Amino acid sequence: MATPLIIDTDPGVDDAFAIALAARSPEVDLEGLTTVFGNVGLEHTTRNALRLLAHLGRTDVPVVKGFEGPGGAADVHGEDGLGGQALTLPENPKGLYGDDIVRFFADNLTPDTVVAAIGPLTNIAHALDAGIEFPRLIVMGGGLGLGNMTARAEFNFWADAEAAQTVIRRGNPIIVPLNLTQRCIADTEFLANVDPVLSNLTGTYRAYLASHSEQNMSGREEGILIHDAVAVAEAIVPGTLRLKTHGLDIDDEGALVEGKHQVEVAEDCDWPALRAFMEQRLSV
Repeated sequence: MATPLIIDTDPGVDDAFAIALAARSPEVDLEGLTTVFGNVGLEHTTRNALRLLAHLGRTDVPVVKGFEGPGGAADVHGEDGLGGQALTLPENPKGLYGDDIVRFFADNLTPDTVVAAIGPLTNIAHALDAGIEFPRLIVMGGGLGLGNMTARAEFNFWADAEAAQTVIRRGNPIIVPLNLTQRCIADTEFLANVDPVLSNLTGTYRAYLASHSEQNMSGREEGILIHDAVAVAEAIVPGTLRLKTHGLDIDDEGALVEGKHQVEVAEDCDWPALRAFMEQRLSV
């Protein structure tokens, strides 16, 4: 039987690859997208989630609007979050399912459900505060001594550090950090082999990486970083990533630090095999 999967997301170019990967994988039953501010504001991320599902032929998947936050990263993903291409995607005739995200989690989580949180953790923290328990929670975020917003803080955790603290301390997550995802580069050959609609979203993101040497140490201008798809791959096929338990916490900046909370962290993967898996699922 397929594993129930809910993706909490802020689309976002790499979110688009992650959503497509789940939508085209028979191992999971994609039961919903819950949207959060992040790469752009909440209205844009919600619209992008709806349109991505329409492109993927998955208008059966409900979209639930979550919480807004202080800002986004339009310099990375374009003003619309999808490299200026959002409005080229088809409208979703189903429209928004709702905006009571805590109720959606309460009504849909089962002991088998996996939640992949690939944006700021605001929605997940609200659900935890309301007493929701997540049977298996996979989080793309953080870095062990590594950041992309500050020297130590990664964007998803930095964007709502208080929420990240709540999730680390009470959510029992699996963390998929920058230390791993920055080694998983979807190069131009990869992009040539996948759905051209997805590949066409990447222009702004690729330009950003090319102009920022601290994120571009190995010719990364020739490809993109698909952080979120790496995390979602673990939700689709458990064991894809190699995990190790660390004692961690989150400081007020949103940086991962040593702490008392035992958290599983993805440290490695067989990237050539994972890349081939992604290419196969993301092709048309």
